[in-house]
Amino acid sequence: MARTRRRAVVRGHGHPQIRATHAKTLEFTHDTDVTQRATCVVGVGTELDPAELGLLRGRVRFTVEANGHEATGEATINPEHAVRDGLVLRRSHHTDPGTLAFEATLTAEDLDRDLAAALTDPATTVTLSLAEVALPAPLILLRPTGQSLPDGRLGLLWRHADEAVDLAVVRESAAARATVERAGVVAVTLPGTLAEVSSAALGWLAAAAQAGARFAMPAAGPTETLYAAGLPPTPVLSLGRVDRRSVRRPEVEVALRSALAPTVLTVPADEVDAVLEHVVAATPGRRVAVPDGQPDVGTAMSWTTADRAGSAVRRVGSVEVTIVLAAAVAVDQPVDLDALVRALAGAGVSPRTLSEALAPFGLNRRRVYDALGPGRSSGGP
Repeated sequence: MARTRRRAVVRGHGHPQIRATHAKTLEFTHDTDVTQRATCVVGVGTELDPAELGLLRGRVRFTVEANGHEATGEATINPEHAVRDGLVLRRSHHTDPGTLAFEATLTAEDLDRDLAAALTDPATTVTLSLAEVALPAPLILLRPTGQSLPDGRLGLLWRHADEAVDLAVVRESAAARATVERAGVVAVTLPGTLAEVSSAALGWLAAAAQAGARFAMPAAGPTETLYAAGLPPTPVLSLGRVDRRSVRRPEVEVALRSALAPTVLTVPADEVDAVLEHVVAATPGRRVAVPDGQPDVGTAMSWTTADRAGSAVRRVGSVEVTIVLAAAVAVDQPVDLDALVRALAGAGVSPRTLSEALAPFGLNRRRVYDALGPGRSSGGP
């Protein structure tokens, strides 16, 4: 079955106090009574289908109609919208949970005065029709086996997904491309813990990312980012927030330059160049995944190089972004792990942190202390 653009219809009715004079917003409210102060309200007693409304994504064209009069505009669905009876469309970029859509080209003040006059009749049905302008990117919803469904929009998307995939039985990654091409939203069940995800399942997810899919999990974080970048969730080094000040710490600088696993970090958009300065100096072509910047549910990443990451991040338009720095060397390259342990320890990284970060490469705590030499007890912190 071919993917189709989704639509939704919201209905309310008029009220004698409706003025429709607000220049920045347009609102449908579940309340049945309003005062003249509610200048953005164009319909009261709202009725809607939560699933129908909650599945909308991306840019939409919307029409307000009453008593044969109508007005049309466009807006971008807010991925953080908490689907409920009342809703607001805003001209600004404000995206609180009560905002259905932002960047609206039509607000209450823009309505034709004949249409505005029709809104004052309680017997008049007021309709808001919305339709996606284009097909949104395929969306992969991830949930470990046994985990309860998330609340809100993600839960609605899961319950009404176009297709369900259990990665416990997935064998061919080539099937991922076909799946995301025919299904706009795919509910994917992960087999057990992240450590138990098979190579076949990881291959399926990587292929889905390469096919342009976005990824969303109930608790967004490094794992969602890694899947969106087409990478397995482990091994990974997560540095949290790194700015131009914290990157001066030797252990952070060394980790960025020498990490043997993909490194996830959140960076102020205007400080990316400063944070990656030493990486660029050493290997300007080091691969970096940055968010695509689209206001949509979930995460999508695209790859660039360290010397171009700053300009790529600034195009996203966010104050802070989460990026992925590829491993410094391929894991099949010969690496003197003992020397790396000593260098990182000398930069201030604790043995416990080293053993946890390098465990995927066979370095347990005893091996770390052996590399550090006499005087460092494996029973220490």
